[in-house]
Amino acid sequence: MLDKSDYIPLYVQLYRKLREQILNGEYKQGEFIPSETEVMKAFQTTRGTVRNAISLLVNDGLVQQVRGKGTLVLLSPLKYSITNFGGFTDYLNSRKEIGYSKVLEKSNVSIDGVEYYKLVRARGVKKEDKIIYLMIDKSLLPVSVFPGLDQYDFEKESLYQVFREKYNIFPKRTEISLRPEIINQQTREILEIDETEQALLKAEGSIFDQNNIEIEKVKILYAPSLDFNIMTEIN
Repeated sequence: MLDKSDYIPLYVQLYRKLREQILNGEYKQGEFIPSETEVMKAFQTTRGTVRNAISLLVNDGLVQQVRGKGTLVLLSPLKYSITNFGGFTDYLNSRKEIGYSKVLEKSNVSIDGVEYYKLVRARGVKKEDKIIYLMIDKSLLPVSVFPGLDQYDFEKESLYQVFREKYNIFPKRTEISLRPEIINQQTREILEIDETEQALLKAEGSIFDQNNIEIEKVKILYAPSLDFNIMTEIN
């Protein structure tokens, strides 16, 4: 039930409950959630509260309103394994899903006397005619290891595929820390995050190749709709 004594607006409380049900798989991709009337009865609330909650779900890209039919679950949460860290395009290809990248920034930068190619991208998945962005990643790539990397179009090409095919470098190991990060306005707009969300999960660290050489410094911010299967090996 919704708590009328809580300072959090009722429509936000309802949005969070419905969102949790979708992300937990109670309502699956291609299914309709209960009608407005059914949700009103279940949570003993008003139609306006229900409509405002559903509007937030639409903004998240989790549902789509279909005229005359109801509210359709649009996106199943993407199960993303940290063991596949950084190989986002490869991972989506294995799922037979269509990945999409938008370059937000590219430039050469110098950090502590080392030259890097800086690449910032919004990464997402194409669902029917809509692009749903799932993460924003920033890569710092040593120019000494990857000369001429700026000639490639990383809205069309996979970064790790270029590593393998053009430079004969194979990402093998990661050292990653996970922390929350406050959401800035650009991230909020790209990932279509509601104002009630204040922080996102951030993964930050280094990627090493087959020779244990650091080939990438990476920072990734993940959308709230992502779910993780974190896997590890104990020797």
